[in-house]
Amino acid sequence: MAGTPLDPAAAYNRLLAADEAAAIEQAAALAEAFAASGITFDGRPMRTFLRPHFVSAPAWARLREDGRRLLELAARVARHAFAGDAARLCAFLGTPEAEARWVRLDPGPPDVVLSRLDAFLGPAGPRFIEVNSDAPAGFGYGDRMAEVFTALPVFRAFARTQPVSYRASIPALVAAVLRAAPADTSTPTVAIADWAEVKTRADQQILQEAFEARGVRCLLADPRSMELRGGRLVAGGRPVDVVYRRAVLSELVEREDAVRDFFRAYASGAAVFVNSLRCRLSEDKAFLALLTDEAFAPLLTEDESAFVARAVPWTRKLEDRRTLRDGREVDLLRFVRDHQAALVLKPAHGYGGRDVLVGDETPAADWDAAVREGTGRPWVVQERVAIPEEAFPICEGGALRFEALKVNANPFYVAEGEAGAVARASRQSVINVSAGGGSVPMFVVG
Repeated sequence: MAGTPLDPAAAYNRLLAADEAAAIEQAAALAEAFAASGITFDGRPMRTFLRPHFVSAPAWARLREDGRRLLELAARVARHAFAGDAARLCAFLGTPEAEARWVRLDPGPPDVVLSRLDAFLGPAGPRFIEVNSDAPAGFGYGDRMAEVFTALPVFRAFARTQPVSYRASIPALVAAVLRAAPADTSTPTVAIADWAEVKTRADQQILQEAFEARGVRCLLADPRSMELRGGRLVAGGRPVDVVYRRAVLSELVEREDAVRDFFRAYASGAAVFVNSLRCRLSEDKAFLALLTDEAFAPLLTEDESAFVARAVPWTRKLEDRRTLRDGREVDLLRFVRDHQAALVLKPAHGYGGRDVLVGDETPAADWDAAVREGTGRPWVVQERVAIPEEAFPICEGGALRFEALKVNANPFYVAEGEAGAVARASRQSVINVSAGGGSVPMFVVG
């Protein structure tokens, strides 16, 4: 119950409020520890808050199990939709041809080894609004943040009265990447491939340290500097066995001339890629329309359809058609205009919270314009999910206050392994670190 000793967030906040000076001191120490520990975004300490996010053990189990089920269901449907014809699925999703030509190549399953989901946790369980499988970030940040938080005096005091634990992600990620290595390679070389100037470079450096701690040679490699030599992909002068891909496909194709050997290595099987480029299919925001649209109901069993209805908000491609909403046939575009406050519009291929329009926060004229401009283009409309709010400590100007912030849960997925989660909090409904939100580790209480 909120506001009682049984509420871990309230109990933690009370510890902070009991000694404001100590809280302000620990907030400063937290920022310093983030910088010293490599928890940085674009060279600066990751924006965070003095309190982590807490979930109960049953809520955690539900979040993890539902997330895994959704991802594995999505991967299966992506391979069987349109009779397994990836070109037709790309056409349905509106995948740009520059990307589709690579997505159509099939290196064989699994398409998704690593992923991160965006969810809102409500009383009825999680609702998953997005899947992030095309180079998901944050695995390293999450574990390192948890280490720093557990060293805080306020956290140690909290842990003396609450059974609290953290679920690590890095060990499962390292194991999964190594499992992907060719069977005849006893000591694989792993290249974490992303642009040298990427803002999440520090997250990759944390993971590089983890691979090296396992005795695995791991390189941070810019795709522009990788070369195909003698049938092997080479980075830093060394042949690479596994590419842990962190550069997203849309940015790779924008620089295709500069990364030609990177793509040639993928096409020829010169190295194993985690994730494969086909993961782009189930990540597409329009893919949730495929899962929830009555036109594709035969792809799911009755039980799977019930699961999707519970865990995934109603989603449709923005197009001129009739469809079902709550069992009633509606004209989609008219419905979108008439029920603006209950909906969200977003580009199907965007990321980082860009260009998302939340209905009840968008002027009607802007909403109508977006509907006109987005119809028939790769845009989706989605049911607006209630966003949980929690009081987080804010230390600014030498003072402590508590502010209600919107919070989402982001569980990580690792094939054949168990991983943890992070949470993000923001004043804005579009919760994203790139868009000004803050990230905190997620701990399980109970």
